[in-house]
Amino acid sequence: MERVYAFTDESGAFGWDFENDHVSKYFVVASIIVKEQDLGDLRLAVETVRKKYFQTGEMKSSKIGKKSDRRKHILGQLLPLPFTIFAIVFDKSQMTGYPGLRYKQSFYKFLNNIVHKELRRAFKVLTICADEIGGSEYMQSFSQYVRNKSDIPNLFGEAEFYFENSHNDILIQLADLICGSIARKYNNPDEDYDFCKMLSRKISGFDLYPKTFETYQLDTSALAEDYDKYVAEICLKQVVEFINRYTDSDDEQRSAQIIVLKYMLFRFMNNDLRKYIPTRELMNQLMATDYYISSVQMFRNKIIGNLRDNGVIIASSPKGYKIPSKEAEIYDFINHGISIIIPMLERLKKCRDLIKLGSTNELDVFDHSEYRTLKKYFDE
Repeated sequence: MERVYAFTDESGAFGWDFENDHVSKYFVVASIIVKEQDLGDLRLAVETVRKKYFQTGEMKSSKIGKKSDRRKHILGQLLPLPFTIFAIVFDKSQMTGYPGLRYKQSFYKFLNNIVHKELRRAFKVLTICADEIGGSEYMQSFSQYVRNKSDIPNLFGEAEFYFENSHNDILIQLADLICGSIARKYNNPDEDYDFCKMLSRKISGFDLYPKTFETYQLDTSALAEDYDKYVAEICLKQVVEFINRYTDSDDEQRSAQIIVLKYMLFRFMNNDLRKYIPTRELMNQLMATDYYISSVQMFRNKIIGNLRDNGVIIASSPKGYKIPSKEAEIYDFINHGISIIIPMLERLKKCRDLIKLGSTNELDVFDHSEYRTLKKYFDE
């Protein structure tokens, strides 16, 4: 299998004050995808374009800025060259409802996870190249993230993902130009030219995040290679139906449940690799609302327990909760439940047996009508 190279760059910045001209609504990560056999020819050809339009300086999107005609001419020189484009656009305005992402480290981790998983799904033998020394804070975090994920070699003893030190590489400069051109469509909607349309024939992969449950397609997501069809589809359907049914409800508890479910769904749809979301993290989603949760036990009873009573399937383990996507996660839920329920049933049985023994069977505490189900369980 031929190795391909992904020269990666980003356009955008961390921040949520969208009234500030320096804070972009969109964050774009783009990779220039090149077959190993084409690397040499592509470098020479891109260097020729750089010298023509940038002389002794780097080829950077920011140096072109609003000069649409100049950008068109430069891209026109590059389009015939042997590379394709892989890009992901993050709409930050759709993430404002998730307080945890307002922290830079969490925001970067969320982006890194998606970019890494999408690239890994698309290309099995891949070298990711980024300017991790002179690059942005985000690219440094992405470099470290991929390096941490690339320690385990494949069956052939070869690491599928690793980094080259690519400071000032001409193909990273190409990635900068392409990424910046894509970003102009989203961050400059009034611009008189759609560069995404111009680049469309070079785009081999493109996606917009975060996903919304109205348009989410399980079979085309990055989760598609790592889920059990029936489990994921059934569990996702139950969540979406509950949200649709109670979205306009005035009931405080229903509103709180929807807030928690939407966050779990957000994690599910956007390929978060963590198996379970900690209980405290889910409770924190309610802190900005008027619904007060005084304890973990209250959260489990009022939110998770009641959702399950209404047919929403939520897997749980000592690590937290999640919408199940695999059969194993259903068994996690069952096993976790058994570890709690069986000891409780054993205690009830012991209590009943001691009372019956002490009263020479005159008193069976399960004879009351409200305990009919328990008595049936123990006597059958």
